[in-house]
Amino acid sequence: MGKKANQTFMARQLNLAPGTVSRALRHQPGIKQETRDRVLKLAAELGYSVKPRMKSTTSGDKNGCYLGVLVQSPESAFTHSRFMVGLSEAAAGMNATLIVHYVHFNECGSVLEPDKQPAAMRDGRVRGLVLVHRWPEHVVAELSKQFPCVSIVHFYPSQKLDFVGMDHRDGTNQLAEHLLSLGHRRIGFFGQCAEVSWSRGRYAGYVEAMTKLNLPVDPRWTILLPTDSFEHQSLPPEAAAAAVEQSRAGVTAWMAANEWAGQALVQAFRSAGLRVPEDVSVTGFDHSDATRNPAIRLTSVGVSLTSIGAAAIRCLYGRLANPEYPWQSTLFRVELVPGESTGQCPGTHEA
Repeated sequence: MGKKANQTFMARQLNLAPGTVSRALRHQPGIKQETRDRVLKLAAELGYSVKPRMKSTTSGDKNGCYLGVLVQSPESAFTHSRFMVGLSEAAAGMNATLIVHYVHFNECGSVLEPDKQPAAMRDGRVRGLVLVHRWPEHVVAELSKQFPCVSIVHFYPSQKLDFVGMDHRDGTNQLAEHLLSLGHRRIGFFGQCAEVSWSRGRYAGYVEAMTKLNLPVDPRWTILLPTDSFEHQSLPPEAAAAAVEQSRAGVTAWMAANEWAGQALVQAFRSAGLRVPEDVSVTGFDHSDATRNPAIRLTSVGVSLTSIGAAAIRCLYGRLANPEYPWQSTLFRVELVPGESTGQCPGTHEA
């Protein structure tokens, strides 16, 4: 709102002292709830927020601002380092110190035990948390009661915390349109998993995109994968066999839930004597999460994970300043990344 959007302006609008407005915005004691609500309502209307007051963050200053980053680190996860670049740069720009703690999924509950927490988290210096990758629901529920939290990658619909990630619907729509432009109409989805939020989101986007484009959706063209497959990058033989069977029955293209699933599917097709992309096309998702030894360069979609990391810090910073704001989901649009794994639908010819 330009120069008018300041505390003096708000004080005049509400007929309050500027100091009262300042204390209400910073959630300091001594303010009636009715007054605090009036101030926060006007601040939201004006798009005004208060930056939390942060003191020196040198390691020896117990009053410094610390933000925790809890990384659920499965053996197959390579993406957290890219998030960390954005997290670190944004934190440095805001004069905050990051406390990073890595935990395997089956040990996630340990962060609720004080003697196993980082010291800054245990002694109360950590003011907020960024959660990276998928954490158990009960752990997230408990952490979000104790700290303002922002989740990267995994969305928790039943929990009270902010979320930063990529737009799955946008990505699957771009992939579907790309495949349709190559003549594909019978398109399957490989890697639907109910426990993993990004898989659910991408599958929902697949169904929506197919419906929008008036393309058929057949339950037999959806291949499920268990959570362990993604955690340990292990493809069940029955899932590979089902995809091969449906491809031989007429499915000419597949959207894989992520890059690993796409690479695994390509290898399964090749082992069964199907050529990619001559006989069947395959797309991935999240180009930045490419596997170390790819079988082929997948056609995919992606976004800067560094940008997502930086956005998570900004989101957490905003939550510290305005804890009463509604919970937010920040979604980054993705870009199509053409690869070698998609080609003209068999039986069709380019104009």
